[in-house]
Amino acid sequence: MDKPRFEGLPARLPPLTFDPQADSAWGEDSEVQAYLNHYSINLAKEYPGVRHGFGRVAAAGFDLATHYWLPERPRGTLVVVHGYYDHVGLYGHALRFGLDQGYAVLAFDLPGHGLSSGAHASIDSFDQYADALHQVLAAGESMLPSPWHCLGQSTGGATVLNYLWRHSSERFDRIALCAPLVLPFGWRTSFWAYWLARPFLKKVRRVFRSSSHDRAFNHFVRYEDGLQYPYLPVKWVTAMRRWDSQFFSFPVLDKPLLVVQGDADRTVDWRYNLTRIRHRLPNTQVHMINGASHHLVNESPPYRMPVFDAIAQWLNDSELNRDESATLS
Repeated sequence: MDKPRFEGLPARLPPLTFDPQADSAWGEDSEVQAYLNHYSINLAKEYPGVRHGFGRVAAAGFDLATHYWLPERPRGTLVVVHGYYDHVGLYGHALRFGLDQGYAVLAFDLPGHGLSSGAHASIDSFDQYADALHQVLAAGESMLPSPWHCLGQSTGGATVLNYLWRHSSERFDRIALCAPLVLPFGWRTSFWAYWLARPFLKKVRRVFRSSSHDRAFNHFVRYEDGLQYPYLPVKWVTAMRRWDSQFFSFPVLDKPLLVVQGDADRTVDWRYNLTRIRHRLPNTQVHMINGASHHLVNESPPYRMPVFDAIAQWLNDSELNRDESATLS
C-alpha cells in the first residue's frame, strides 16, 4: 500500500493568523482532515471546546507548517519541538499530554521536515532551527496565554538549548527535554567515516532502527509515514558537529532544566550529552527511565507514562512555586 504523502498540502497552507475563528475554518478541508486522521492528531474532534489552528508561518527563511490547539480556558501554553526526521504528526502523545494538563499547545514542523519548506532533513546550521522557533513564538505570543513551557525531543532539545543562549532564557518558565541531542550514539567510531565521505557524498542511505519499544510506532514510521526521508544528508551531520562545538562555547546559564533520559538509548550519546548539558546548565535535573529507548514521547506505555509523569510534576512544581511567591508578596 502506498504511503500517503500529502504532497499538495504545503502549497495550500494558508498564513496562520493566530485568530482562532479564521484559522480553524481551513481545518475542515478534506485533505487536512485526511492528514489529521492519518496521524491521529485530529484533536479538535477529540477534545470538546478545543480549537485547532493550522497554517504556515514565515520564519528564518522558511515556510513552517504550524499548529496550535486552544482549549476554552487554558492554564498556559506548552510548546512542543520535535526531533530529527520527525514532524508534528508523530507527536500525538505529547500533544494530548499538553491538552490533558490544561495547556494550549503550539507545535510546528522544523525546516526540512514534514510539511515545512527546506531541503529534506538538512540544515546549514542548528542556529536556523532556533531562529525558526524564535519567530514562531513571536508570531503566536499575542494570542497564546502565559506562562509558556516547552517540551523538546532529541534534535528538538538541541533547538531549545540553542534558543536559550541565542534568543531568550526567560521566554519559557519551565523546559523539559527528552533525550536531547548534542552528539549521537557511536559518533567516536563514525567520525573518520564521516570525514572520508564528506568530499564525495552529499547524502547516504538512512538505516531505519527501532527507537522505541512500541512496535506499532516503529512500524508506522518505517512503512506508513509518507513524510519520512530515506537519506541522511552529510550537510546535516556537519551542522550537528558544529553544534557540539558551539554548545561547548556557551557561557554557564542559571536556568532550571529537566532532562528525561532512557538508559537504553542507542540514538544519542546520552552520557556525553548529559555531561555537556550539566556543565553549561548546572541547575539541570536529570530523570532517568530504566530500560527506555530514545523516542521517549513515543515509547511503549510502561516507559512513556513515567516520562510524562516526570514532566507533569516539573510543570506543576513551577506553578506551585509561582503561587507561593504571589502569596508571600
